[in-house]
Amino acid sequence: MTRKIDAVILLLQVYFVVMNVTVERLYCRSELREGFLVRETLAFCAKYNPLFLARPPWMVMATCVSSYAFAPGYVLIAYAAVFQRWRRDATWILLFLGAKLNALIFYHIMEFTSDTPPRHLVPYFAVEGPYLLSIALVLTRVGWGERNARQQEKQL
Repeated sequence: MTRKIDAVILLLQVYFVVMNVTVERLYCRSELREGFLVRETLAFCAKYNPLFLARPPWMVMATCVSSYAFAPGYVLIAYAAVFQRWRRDATWILLFLGAKLNALIFYHIMEFTSDTPPRHLVPYFAVEGPYLLSIALVLTRVGWGERNARQQEKQL
C-alpha cells in the first residue's frame, strides 16, 4: 500500500515541478503569452480564476517564490518517494511542507477575499486540490516511516 501512495506522491511532485518550470516561471517573468501549457492555463483562468490573469503584485511575487524556491522541495519529496528516504529526510520534508502550507493558506485567503474570487469551486480546487492532497499524503508517509522505524527497533 505504501508503494502505491509513493507512486501517487511521485506523480504529484512531477506535476508540480512541470508547473514550476513552465507556467509559473513564464508568469513570473511577464504576462503569459506562449509556452508549454500556457494556452490551457489562460483558458482555465479566464473561466475559473480571473485573479491569476489580473496579475496583482502579490500574486506575481508569490508565483515567483513558488516557481524558484519550491521546486527543490518537490524534488526532495520525489526522491524520498522513489528511494524510501522518508525517515532520513523527514526534517527537510517537514520544513518544506510548513513553508508550502503557509504559502497555500496565504494564497487562498488572498484569492477568496479579492474582488474576483474563484467563480466555480469544483474546477478551481481540481487544480489547487492536488497541492493539499500531496501535503496530506506526504505527512502520512513521514508518519508511517517513523512508526515503522519504531516497530523495527522494538523487534531488535
